[in-house]
Amino acid sequence: MMGLGNFIKGLFGKGAPTMSTSEPVTETINTNLYKVNSLAFEQEVVKAETPVVVDCFAKWCAPCKKMAPMFEEVAAEYENQVKFVIIDLDKSKDIAKQYHVVGIPTLLLFDKGEVKEKLVGNTTKDKLKASIEEVFKIKSE
Repeated sequence: MMGLGNFIKGLFGKGAPTMSTSEPVTETINTNLYKVNSLAFEQEVVKAETPVVVDCFAKWCAPCKKMAPMFEEVAAEYENQVKFVIIDLDKSKDIAKQYHVVGIPTLLLFDKGEVKEKLVGNTTKDKLKASIEEVFKIKSE
């Protein structure tokens, strides 16, 4: 009976949010900050016209939560120069695997579709800005 319950739960419980996993989703969080799923990743990050900083996170990750306000601040400072994207790796394991993200938080700095730098662990605002300015050769506005 327990096996049947798990089977039914698997059919209906996990199958319910099919829209979010079967279509590209890009959600605007704030000024210059977007949340994407795996299917929107290529369009929003890899094919982006501007450099992109990707915050790889999970909802249960305390350092990720601590870093989120700083990431949002820095995103606003580089508006029109660098795009800022967040992606939940619990829902996007394929992205974690593709870009060899083994610890979170991890920030990936993309330029022309390639990862130019990877910052693993809790990053300070100064360190992130220094990396952005060094890798992308730009200053905050």
